[in-house]
Amino acid sequence: MKSRVGVSLLCLLLAAASFVRAAEPEVRVVLWFDTEDYLLPASDDAAKRVAEILTARGIRGTFKVVGEKARVLEQRSRGDVVAALRKHDIGYHSNLHSVHPTPAEYLSACGWLDGIAEFARREGAGARDVRRIFGVPGLSCYGQPGSSWAPQAHAALRQIGVVTPAGVPVYLDEGTNVGFEEKPFWYVGALNVFNMGRNQVRMELHEPGGLERGCAAFKAAYDRLRAEGGGLISIYYHPAEWVHQEFWDAVNFRRGANPPREEWKRPPQRPAAETEAAYHRFEKYLDYQLALPGVKHVTASDLPAIYGDWIRAQGADLETVKDVAERVARAPALDVVRDRRGRFISPAEQFSIVTGFLVRWIGDGRLPPQVEVGELFGPSERPPATEVGELPWRAFRDALLDAADEARVRQQVPTCVFAGVKKIAPADFLRASAAVALAAIDAGPARPAFPEKVAIPSGTPVATELFVADDTPELFGGWIIHPEGFRAPRIVEMAKLQAWTLKPAQRAAAAGETTTAARRVPVGSWGGARAGLTVEEGQARLELDCAHGSIPRRLAVDTTGRFEAEGRYVPEHGGPVRAAEADEGQPARYSGTLSGQTLTLSVKLGDGQTLGPYTLTLGHPPRLMKCR
Repeated sequence: MKSRVGVSLLCLLLAAASFVRAAEPEVRVVLWFDTEDYLLPASDDAAKRVAEILTARGIRGTFKVVGEKARVLEQRSRGDVVAALRKHDIGYHSNLHSVHPTPAEYLSACGWLDGIAEFARREGAGARDVRRIFGVPGLSCYGQPGSSWAPQAHAALRQIGVVTPAGVPVYLDEGTNVGFEEKPFWYVGALNVFNMGRNQVRMELHEPGGLERGCAAFKAAYDRLRAEGGGLISIYYHPAEWVHQEFWDAVNFRRGANPPREEWKRPPQRPAAETEAAYHRFEKYLDYQLALPGVKHVTASDLPAIYGDWIRAQGADLETVKDVAERVARAPALDVVRDRRGRFISPAEQFSIVTGFLVRWIGDGRLPPQVEVGELFGPSERPPATEVGELPWRAFRDALLDAADEARVRQQVPTCVFAGVKKIAPADFLRASAAVALAAIDAGPARPAFPEKVAIPSGTPVATELFVADDTPELFGGWIIHPEGFRAPRIVEMAKLQAWTLKPAQRAAAAGETTTAARRVPVGSWGGARAGLTVEEGQARLELDCAHGSIPRRLAVDTTGRFEAEGRYVPEHGGPVRAAEADEGQPARYSGTLSGQTLTLSVKLGDGQTLGPYTLTLGHPPRLMKCR
């Protein structure tokens, strides 16, 4: 249950008038429905009716289903409801919703890792049941019940099967716990549509004049986003709203009440005429949206293709490493960095880039042309104060190698970096590392000249913590299901630590001129079984067991990660090469897909023969058996 927030002829005229204007940027609308009431059978019919209203208009919504709701639909033999909802996106909305303890209640005393495990333990069964009953391999998103929010949920989503077909978890809900300028953002490895402010609108279903006010609020958000070049509007409802006089959970679980299942009461139901009138208002509200040019309705599953995590997908080249190192070394606080390609980089990603670069530089004895950007969570606990102001090179090197290994193995920023017995806060260590990386890049490709000593700053703040709400009585206690005055300072502490992972989510079109560069296959050596590909700025060279090939331009992928390119293919054979043999080869078409640091490649020859597919990984050596 969420708190409720506040087409006439005029609305339709406003929409029609806008058709005469020139084409405008796209405004996407995500409609989501918390499908949660498992007590009142009329709520089943409401979910079905809402789904059918959307389907009749060619709109796909996102239905976030509670685990117990799915089980009750199965028990009531409501396959018709399941079938209607399956035409849309199916997300997850917790196992039991308002039965105590709610997620924030049971996570209020947890730390980071035990909190992730506890969320997965309590919520995993419901996610499995929703997947099974609705026949979907994965759930497109998650959103908390009421204000029962905690960051450990984000980190557990992949474990419980909440992941889009693109492999990205999506957090879709509303609240004020964390946000970024009323727009989608990345946080704890998930794409978040949350705390959308003015870009979250609703039409009140049952209030006089609600339709007109709802259209006006939608139009205001629509106009503002068009002026900004496009964006996303978030709209939520509960199917139960069409039929309830009072929310089902407030009737039973208000302010910490937790009656046994046998004593649960059904909520009072609205008269049929009120419910029917609300359906008609909703239909007109949708029709108004559809009448506006440039409006496109999307689901949670669509969002990762719109808001790509470009730096993780493409990696960091030497220019990006320098962008990050300059900003981190010279700024007094850690903050989001935007590189010269326009890609946003979170403090956690900065830690991965800088430490990964230095480890490669030390190990290889040269500047690495490309660095993989790992997904790291923030520290588990509040870091200690830094205890050292300077380190000899070898002590710094050893601390670096240990910190980078901890980050790789545990997939999170270390709570503390050790230099012998001395403790260093990770933010301070990152700034020191950035200074070393910047000096190495400025020195050029010559053999590394390691510094004699490395200065270690102290007291470096993480500026992105400012986007996480402070603990207040209303933050959690404002939900009528939580006990009066309920607070969860431990959750807020965990949330601020995870601010290391926070950054804006960038639309592909918003990158402007940087989009083409960001879609190029990263420069470097790609290797795998029976194939190796060397990608350079203006060409790519392929080595196979008994052949080689070339592509006379830089490989680039489209928005889905696919690529095609014309090139040459030259077969090889054992023994000496005769003078009369030409090395020109034959025309070939190279095609495949790029996903993060993995590339699949196929080669189609002029005679119709297809070689591959080969699976190649950036930075891995090829495993070839060349002809002799």
